[in-house]
Amino acid sequence: MLPGARRAVAVLALAAAGAAGAEERIRLLVRASPEEIRELPLEDYVAGVVSGEMPASFPPEALKAQAVAARSYALTRKIDAQVANRRWDIATGVLSQVWAARGASAVARAATAATAGEVLVQGMEPVEAYFHAACGGRTESGMAALGRDLPYLVSVPCGYCDRAPGVRWTVTVSAADLGRAAGLGGPASAVRVVGRTATGRADRLEVERGGKTASVAAADLRQRLGFDKLRSLAFEVRARDGAFVFSGTGLGHGAGLCQWGAAGMAREGKGYREILAHYYPGATVLRMY
Repeated sequence: MLPGARRAVAVLALAAAGAAGAEERIRLLVRASPEEIRELPLEDYVAGVVSGEMPASFPPEALKAQAVAARSYALTRKIDAQVANRRWDIATGVLSQVWAARGASAVARAATAATAGEVLVQGMEPVEAYFHAACGGRTESGMAALGRDLPYLVSVPCGYCDRAPGVRWTVTVSAADLGRAAGLGGPASAVRVVGRTATGRADRLEVERGGKTASVAAADLRQRLGFDKLRSLAFEVRARDGAFVFSGTGLGHGAGLCQWGAAGMAREGKGYREILAHYYPGATVLRMY
């Protein structure tokens, strides 16, 4: 069977399960570690993601928005796993969704229960509902952030995430670390941003070591240096005292739901459906079961 046909079959199977009210029959194979795959009811997994991804102190409407986004993203991975004949549906961690393996909080379970079966869709198929901690003022397009040119992952204004801790940050990177991350095999002597996205985030950098110059995608450099060090791609960089100082705003890749922005919208009285409509324009919430 061709991949397109397998995908259509997988989508129809999920829809049929939902139409039959089979909440408990929709289960995920979660790759908890390279050695461990756990099978979980979808709703238990979603509660674990809400608990792992958002502070319990966030407003209930923000937690509900996260629940719908997490459920939607998980279902896209389940569909992809069936198309690819993969042994597991979804991994865990910052490159997928952070899942609280030891159990979800009471507020996370409440948010999951309040939105049970609700999925963000476009064209009757779940959407890839990416999210990040804080955009710093404006979200990024899916293409620029993740290489995913999807109509509901477009840049939108935010302005609600100013209260995020560490949303404005400065980090110093040694010449040796920068040169290593750029593949130059020794300490960098200079660096400059040579390309930016439409939102002003870094897209490509040139790093020098003596007479050698390496052109590096900003997203690759961030991954090599560490997501916890280079916290977003909305930065400026300058040399200082033999090292390089990156000064930036935002936390994460910037596409889709801004988690601290969702909290800010909720504090202003916005409901979870309104929050989701803002960060995923064109996608709609559909109750699957």
